[in-house]
Amino acid sequence: MRVTTTMLADSAQMQNGKLYVLGGGISTITTRKIPARHPQLSLVLLVEVEPHEWDQSLDLRIQLIDEDGANMGIDARGSLRVHGMTSGKPGQPSLVPMVSNFVNLGFPEAKGYAFAVDHDGTELTRVGFRVVLAKERS
Repeated sequence: MRVTTTMLADSAQMQNGKLYVLGGGISTITTRKIPARHPQLSLVLLVEVEPHEWDQSLDLRIQLIDEDGANMGIDARGSLRVHGMTSGKPGQPSLVPMVSNFVNLGFPEAKGYAFAVDHDGTELTRVGFRVVLAKERS
C-alpha cells in the first residue's frame, strides 16, 4: 500500500468511490489569536492498494504532530479493506479514495504542523501546514 495523493481541505467526503472536495489545497491556516481553534479540516488521501493486499484488513493511523515531532493529542485509527479490483486491469493496484474529517482542532502555537499517516508502524505520508497569526491592519 502507498499513498499517491494528499491534500488538506475545508471539507471533503467520499461517495460511490468519488471524492468531493471543497476548499482543497490548504497549506496555511491564518488566525486572529493564539491559541487557535479551527472548526474543520479534512485530510484527503488517494491510496494505491496492491492485489496481494486485497481482502484483508489494512490498519491505518493518523496523528497530528507539530514541527518538533510532538504528538498534539489527535490519534485516529481505522481499517481499509479492498474487495478485489476497483479500477484498471486485472493484477494492477486499486486506487482507493479516503477522507478523514477533524473538527474543532486546537493549535497552541503559531508554527508548523502535520498529519502523519502510518500503516503497521511505517509512515506512508506526512501532510504539512502552518498556523500563522494574522497581521493587524493599521
